[in-house]
Amino acid sequence: MIRTWLNSKHGGQVPKGKIKDVLDEFLKDNKGEDVSYSSMNGTLKKVLSEGAQMEEGLDRVVPVLDPTKVKMEIIKVEDMDFPNFQLHNSGKPIDDLMSDHEKGGGLYGGTVTIVMGESGVGKSTILLDYLASVQKQNRKARVLYISSEMTKNDILFYHKKTPAIGQVPTLLLMDCVKDGTLSAVLNKAFTSDYDIILLDSFQDTLVKLKEAEGWRATAAESWLIGQMITAAEEKGCAILAIQHMTKGGTYVGSTYLKHATQAMMEIKFDISGHRYVEFTKNRRGGSAVGKRLYYSLDAAGEVQYDIDKFKEQEEMRNIERNDSIRRNDLTRGFDEMFKKREKKQEEEEPATVDEE
Repeated sequence: MIRTWLNSKHGGQVPKGKIKDVLDEFLKDNKGEDVSYSSMNGTLKKVLSEGAQMEEGLDRVVPVLDPTKVKMEIIKVEDMDFPNFQLHNSGKPIDDLMSDHEKGGGLYGGTVTIVMGESGVGKSTILLDYLASVQKQNRKARVLYISSEMTKNDILFYHKKTPAIGQVPTLLLMDCVKDGTLSAVLNKAFTSDYDIILLDSFQDTLVKLKEAEGWRATAAESWLIGQMITAAEEKGCAILAIQHMTKGGTYVGSTYLKHATQAMMEIKFDISGHRYVEFTKNRRGGSAVGKRLYYSLDAAGEVQYDIDKFKEQEEMRNIERNDSIRRNDLTRGFDEMFKKREKKQEEEEPATVDEE
């Protein structure tokens, strides 16, 4: 969009002056577009690096790269280097929901999972319990809980209700907003050697980035998603990011967030008011997509999964699947029988001669 505007308005050259002035001019010509300062800055730098100059005349256009001089990087997976994508196990039934590629299941490193849920359903509780359980299974596991909404006092009261948070290292972003270090602290967290990072929540962190850094919504989202993806792909970290849902139970977020991540987990109430966890998308999950794992919270705040109900649902699915196969077989059998009968009747009918 910026390049098109440069070509039509400035002959493909970069206007002289401050980036902010160029951005203001662009937004004036393109009303309604949401282009950030960083996007403008980055694009102008790329245009200059490709051979354009600071504007002097209007007789120059952005050069089109010659396809014969462009190099394509062709790779094979067996020749690529990857970080150590560990499989993290909590020892709880939710492991089987996260993946069934290996015995015992678990959460794969190198993944970004968006966790959605209605208000009050227990998104933070479920995931904090998971992080604490992973630490119990593997004392060397490095986990981090990033809270964008809670203060130190909030943590104290939350701990009384959910003791699991007391075992999980926590980063409070409220303090970073106050001292102006928000983006720097987030970058440090995502580039450190953590095995699992829980971001609570994605949407609120975007709001704080816009406030603290003065970024536009698209710039804040692009930057934060980039941080998560880079941490997953380059560090082998497993990212869990909580995302809010509307009161109507619909997803809040961009299409880019949906497609750029590996999994979408939903935590909901059913029509009876019971809580369950379900994956609607999981590139690492095998056959667990679409299966509900019900849970409850005991008096001590511990998450208790109803594995018996999960097995009953699996048995019902198997019965329905077998019934469907049987019905299809019967339908094919009847079709073949009628076809044979029709063919036999055709063969037995006497030949007729046209009187004409």
